[in-house]
Amino acid sequence: MKKAIILGAGPVGLVCAWKLLERGWVVEIYEKQDYVGGLCRSWKWGDFIVDTGPHIFHTPDAGLAKFWEDEFGDLFIKGDFWCKNVKGERFDEYWDYPLSWESISRYPKSLKEKILSELNKLSIEYKARARNYNQYMIAQVGEAVTELFFKRYPEKLWGISTEEMAPDWAPKRIEIRQKATSFYHGQWNAIGKFGTGCIFERIREKIIALGGTIKLNSEIAKIVYSDTNIESIELVDGTRIAVSLNDKIISSLPITALAGLLGCKSNLSFRGVRAVYLSYDKQSIIPGGVHWLYYDSDKVYFTRITEPKKLSAYMAPKDKTYITAEISYSHGDKIDKMDEAQLISEVSRQVDVAGLAEGLKATGGLTNKEDYVYPVHSIGYQQEYAKIRASIAKFGQLYSLGNGGEFNYADIQVLFHKAFDLAAILSGTDAYYTQVRKQTPRCKMNSIVDIGGRKIGPGAQAYIIAEAGLNHNGDLSLAKQLVDAAKRTGCDAIKFQTFSAESRISRKVKSVKYAEKIVGQEETLFEMFSRLAMDFKKQKELFSYAKDVGVEIFSTPFDAESAEFLESVGVKLYKISSMDLVNLPLISLIARTGKPIILSTGMSTLGQIEEAIEAVSREGNPNLMLLHCNSSYPAAPEEMNLNLIKTLKESFRVPVGLSDHTFGLVVSRIALALGADIIERHFTLDRTLEGPDHMLSSEPEELAELVKFSKELPVILGDGIKRIQPNEYDTLNIQRKCLYAARDIRKGQVIGEDMITIKGPGGGILPRYKDIVMGRTARVDIEQDYPITWESI
Repeated sequence: MKKAIILGAGPVGLVCAWKLLERGWVVEIYEKQDYVGGLCRSWKWGDFIVDTGPHIFHTPDAGLAKFWEDEFGDLFIKGDFWCKNVKGERFDEYWDYPLSWESISRYPKSLKEKILSELNKLSIEYKARARNYNQYMIAQVGEAVTELFFKRYPEKLWGISTEEMAPDWAPKRIEIRQKATSFYHGQWNAIGKFGTGCIFERIREKIIALGGTIKLNSEIAKIVYSDTNIESIELVDGTRIAVSLNDKIISSLPITALAGLLGCKSNLSFRGVRAVYLSYDKQSIIPGGVHWLYYDSDKVYFTRITEPKKLSAYMAPKDKTYITAEISYSHGDKIDKMDEAQLISEVSRQVDVAGLAEGLKATGGLTNKEDYVYPVHSIGYQQEYAKIRASIAKFGQLYSLGNGGEFNYADIQVLFHKAFDLAAILSGTDAYYTQVRKQTPRCKMNSIVDIGGRKIGPGAQAYIIAEAGLNHNGDLSLAKQLVDAAKRTGCDAIKFQTFSAESRISRKVKSVKYAEKIVGQEETLFEMFSRLAMDFKKQKELFSYAKDVGVEIFSTPFDAESAEFLESVGVKLYKISSMDLVNLPLISLIARTGKPIILSTGMSTLGQIEEAIEAVSREGNPNLMLLHCNSSYPAAPEEMNLNLIKTLKESFRVPVGLSDHTFGLVVSRIALALGADIIERHFTLDRTLEGPDHMLSSEPEELAELVKFSKELPVILGDGIKRIQPNEYDTLNIQRKCLYAARDIRKGQVIGEDMITIKGPGGGILPRYKDIVMGRTARVDIEQDYPITWESI
């Protein structure tokens, strides 16, 4: 029987346990504290119910909303929730948030004119060149709006200046609404009737009823392992938990804490929250219909004050109320060290200064402390994160999930979706079951490939590619500068990506649910690709420019239309991405051009590589090159397994190189020393620019250094066995291509070719089965833009 050991009884751990138990797993949960719920717990304080948060349950996803209503409908209070930003020397200015034109129309004339003037001058080029959070926000909304809402508050919350914060942490979507609205306007939203914790208490009851075990007061002391196999988990009290090779360990612990249990030190840091609860003999404290207030002033400790009774009347007696003042802190600072009585006294005074208590004395006070709440994304944090993630991902039994576990702040809806998906993946009801190996005869391909007179293969100089990819940030001017810079490095070619967001990723499935849909939060993959895509007209100009400059330029097409466009501009070769290695229809289409193809092999098995080679061979195209690749962004050196380059050469007798997603040149140099025929490195003008790949890219000076490089000692050793690396599974399940419904398919309909499209993420039938699917009858309704599975036909 399958077994899961879950470390931490927070939201994601509890939901994972529940869903695995429903699938017949044996589940044990170990929790350090004497309660469940983690950051989403509630407890009694005299006449009151208090939350760590509080937290709003909100989602734009109708499926999740229905699930919540079905399971917890009697515990929810639905409504609209409002907030204000408090400003002014006397804390007497209440500014609407989210932004709206209605609110802006009421701003002082000079400020309003400045905002409108700056909004009219915004340019995608400024955003594309942003090197930190502050620059990105100014490029997105102008200096005036940034100063109002995106300067002092984030600095107070995160504890560092916005100039030190990475640009990828800046909100990607600032919607200026027509009218002033509630915070989660347009979404399903609700509050726990008896606090957030009542939802997770019910989940605890479900876990117990299904036979799960929850062991409280069980602090983990150490994880014992040999090589890449975890053998046992030791508790502080001396208890030893044996772990078999088939057991799965799901950790919702902060990633730094988990790394420590494995003996790895980390420089990543979190901001904690100290909550101060003040009770009053008064029906209400926060004025009007507002539920919480934000404070960016350095005259008060707190960043947010919430009145839970206004969210749910069950939180306090009718004639009393309390407020929750949340204060961000860093380990060892003044707030962290302050004793409880002093903190309560000081915050009580500050609440009065802020004009809320109106001289009324608090009747009671309480504090709560959470050390791991906000991961600090300072500039350059990605390299440290990649190192720690790799130290965890090498263990095939271990999964790290949740806010702290993934070093990313996410709301409850995201945690539910990730827990659902992990339970489905582990149980074999999602994309993993489609990873089928099929043996096919190895075909005879050219061992040396010619690109415009430039030979690639044994005995030839390594072919160096500057992978500009998405690093133009959607800006044609920046793309041309990348071409110029590539020319100066002396590399052999520069490569871009050609796609439309619609053909690359689903709007509706998986990763879209992992991003917040409210103002001030992250964008979905679909939205990111939409923002970074460069249309055909601009790309045509770019390709013409590169030819004039004298730089070999080509691209990775992600769909048939993009491939046809690239053929129209006369590219000499094509690149196929790792995510499309299983997209045999696209591979065959490109192979029919007869032009050389470079195929990345990340997230794949040897069997799948063979299928792709066979697809090229069937079209009579012998000019194929392979790139070994770890499809994690960024990848860690210890996950690279560079000896696999030799394995691929021996297996397929074609030129083999490396697509390098690591920081620095060490891995690329060692790959060259091992005989790599091609090196592809991400390429940028400046690593500090905002965007998904800049940080792991080479700047011009570094790429020029690689071009001159011949060989490097020492050698990074690998075992030479091709496998899907553990840290690739998230990318695999988010971006792997499969069959989707091109339009709504009704139960009983015969499926025709016009009803099928190919896109990511995975979760459905692989593209190679397209011909088999055509002519089958739908067993159930299949909604447009959702995967077609074997169960549905």
